[in-house]
Amino acid sequence: MIKPFCEQGEAEVQPNPATMEEAQLLSDQQEQSGDHSERAGSLMLERREERMPSMLGRLAEIDLVALDAAVAVGAAGERARRLLANRRRISPTRPAHLLLHAHNPHEEDQAKAAAAQLAPLVAAVHLRRLRSRSEVAREALRLHQQLWPDVPEAQRKPRLLLLIRRGGAGTPQFIAPFVGGAGTTCGAWTPIVAYRRGRQTWIAGTRSPEEERGAEPIRGFLRGNYAQGVCPVECSFCYLRGLQGMGLKSVALNLEEVMPELDRLPQGSVVNWAELGGPVEEDPWFVDEHGRGSLVQTILDLASARGIVSFFLTKGVYEPYLQLEGRLALVAISLNPAAISAQFEPGGAPPEARLRGLAWAIDHGAFDHTIRLGPIIPVAGYRAAYHELFAQIRDILGSRLKRMTVDILRFSPQMPRVLKASLPEEQVAPLLAELEPEVVAHKYRPSAVRQQRLYRWVRLLLERYDLGQVQTTPCKADPGEALQFLKAGVISSMPCACHISYRLRAQLQRSPLPIINRTLQK
Repeated sequence: MIKPFCEQGEAEVQPNPATMEEAQLLSDQQEQSGDHSERAGSLMLERREERMPSMLGRLAEIDLVALDAAVAVGAAGERARRLLANRRRISPTRPAHLLLHAHNPHEEDQAKAAAAQLAPLVAAVHLRRLRSRSEVAREALRLHQQLWPDVPEAQRKPRLLLLIRRGGAGTPQFIAPFVGGAGTTCGAWTPIVAYRRGRQTWIAGTRSPEEERGAEPIRGFLRGNYAQGVCPVECSFCYLRGLQGMGLKSVALNLEEVMPELDRLPQGSVVNWAELGGPVEEDPWFVDEHGRGSLVQTILDLASARGIVSFFLTKGVYEPYLQLEGRLALVAISLNPAAISAQFEPGGAPPEARLRGLAWAIDHGAFDHTIRLGPIIPVAGYRAAYHELFAQIRDILGSRLKRMTVDILRFSPQMPRVLKASLPEEQVAPLLAELEPEVVAHKYRPSAVRQQRLYRWVRLLLERYDLGQVQTTPCKADPGEALQFLKAGVISSMPCACHISYRLRAQLQRSPLPIINRTLQK
């Protein structure tokens, strides 16, 4: 069903009644047969999870997909088609609705052509001509309210997905330096990634030495952004809860337009694609049944061919459809024991699955790897839970694991208020109780004494479980405090999770292009 173009605010048709009846019938049948078929249902779920990537099931929670007509054709449009096909496949009785928005006459023609192709995959296509792309989020929320009036307002945003063109109608910028690490090890112990003079900031190495001479050097990392706010893990402690404007998930489909930015970067640079969303978690949404269409693979191939390292961090799983051999993939998992993960990371993959995914990536050509441990949260029984976790790390990774970034709980000043407003007290209390009342280095964090005890404890766990070869480093710690931890021998001096070593960086800088399809590190 395709709804004709209409201006914002016009009346809209309700969802397809047949689709709603099919969903209700299925729900009734499941309820009637639930008691006597619990075991069979469990086996079916296990078999389905064996067949599909771990995070694909979360796509079924998306009710409404908004697609920019500017990325509704060509390679970008094919990515949108695969997502909608996957959405239909995993939830055939409750397909999503599609909001197709255009912003000029040319895009209207593109939208109409895309609507004809995509209509069989969705419950209905809603065509809109909007004056500005800034109206898209509001229009998507308005349409969701109209189609699903009984959904609580707090639950609407997680059920929307925006498929966008990065850059809107202008020139896209996918990569920018993170310059907010002042006062932390991220701004003191990392490579120089940018220079600043007055109000101008630029990536190091992209201008002449004469321009950089005398400018202020900035340490940190390069942040790539094509998946923003997408992460389906929904961590209680994540600072993204307080960011992202209207809080809607968005994925840019015009990935090939990142090439001019990659071409300007110095060879050996590392781009962190995981800072603003969950690109690995949502990647299976775009991959067909033959493993084709990965956005992670596209970015990885484009960057590797130019000698640029792509950093990915996930609470999901590195799936076997990825081709890592010869690519410059720095892969990492964020890890907590199952007891903590179930409470504070409800949408994440089980820790054992994350570890097995990392082991697969290491064995299949990952250039470098790390574990980001934590944040460590002292819930009841957490010590025993970490012993179990380190036993899993030993059994699954063993001597292959070389480094670990230990993440201590830290909050920006606004986060306590955000948490108290959105989560139950029993979940918020353990988080806030771990923090000192003062803001240090822009964050609430545990005391230096408490941090040192935690780092020492992690060191002892590594030794206890035959993982003594693993180096540890803090994430965004206070440099003065971290220096004392280093002198005490409870952490190592090494790159944090989103960097490779200086040795590997120098090796890449000396290597001739093309680097892709040629393994540099064994």
